[in-house]
Amino acid sequence: MGTSVAPQFFNSRSSKLFTIGQVLTRLEEAFPDLTPSKLRFFEDQGLVHPQRTSSGYRKFTEQDIDRVRVILELQRDRYWPLKVIGSYLSDLDAGLTPELPGAATETQKFLLGRGNRLSVVELMAETAISDSLLSEAQEMSILGQHPFDAAQVEIARALVQLQRFGIAPRHLRGVKASADREIGIIEGVIAPVLAKSDSASRSRAAHYALEIQSHFATIQSELVRSVISKIDS
Repeated sequence: MGTSVAPQFFNSRSSKLFTIGQVLTRLEEAFPDLTPSKLRFFEDQGLVHPQRTSSGYRKFTEQDIDRVRVILELQRDRYWPLKVIGSYLSDLDAGLTPELPGAATETQKFLLGRGNRLSVVELMAETAISDSLLSEAQEMSILGQHPFDAAQVEIARALVQLQRFGIAPRHLRGVKASADREIGIIEGVIAPVLAKSDSASRSRAAHYALEIQSHFATIQSELVRSVISKIDS
């Protein structure tokens, strides 16, 4: 994603004001999952600052709409968490030219540094997952119920990206079944180690589990890669 929208934050723009519904209409082609609740959440997080009428209704400027578009693009294309996006926007507001860091590194720092879990609204805002996609993923037991931990946040991000290819949670039954079988195998292997009930044994069991999972992932990856390589040969 480029940063072509960002410089417009500092340009003189039209004084016309837009309602939440008009903002959704302006952005629905590129961001069909944008909802009023997500816009309000962005405001609660200090990412966007709409004006208020005397009756309390929110009114957005062209600059506000540009800002929302940047937030959504950074989520969708770079997988940035809102905390990182907020820092980036603050730098832009200060007239600086912030760098665009690697998405995975920033996301990992955010998730590892956060002790609490995410609510449904926070998960939807952080990952751009829609309510319907979230519900289907929960029905398939791919995602659990809130609050959501770091692992579930990453799963939600992956589901959003797979949706671009027409892949829905219902298509992942085999993946879920395979994961459950791997978990069963790992639990069987480490059960005798855990039975010793001391801290050293638990640490050793965790190490064994991670190593086994790594080997499972290698086999699965190479099996799929061997087929994909034939497509481009």
